[in-house]
Formats: sequence, structure tokens, C-alpha cells
Amino acid sequence: MDSNKDRIILEISNVVESLSLKIEALQAKVNELCKSTDCNRVKKVNEELITQISQKDTTDGTHINALRKEK
Repeated sequence: MDSNKDRIILEISNVVESLSLKIEALQAKVNELCKSTDCNRVKKVNEELITQISQKDTTDGTHINALRKEK
């Protein structure tokens, strides 16, 4: 039973690590986009996307706002 729990924990840890790396890469791209364009436009588009995603029902129990930083 413990080996099954350990395997599940390892799988979750691997997924979290992978997502963290993807988020870092995405943040770097957003930062570069802000430097090369009007950052206000990037922020506006981001807010629009967040609003659209927040309005959709999530079937897996997650919610995008749980991942956002407070303003």
C-alpha cells in the first residue's frame, strides 16, 4: 500500500515540477513580450483571458483564480 502511495506522490511531484517549468518559461515569454511591445496591451489581453477562463465551468474542481497572484 505504501509503495502505491509513494508512486502516486512521485507522479504528482513530477507533474508539478513540469508545470512549474512551463510556467517559468511562459512568464519569461510574457516578460519579453512586455519589453518589446506595449505592456499595457499584454496586461489587457491577459485580463480578458483570465475573465474568459474564470467564467467557464471547471469539471476537474480546479479554478484559475487559485493560481493567480492578488492585485
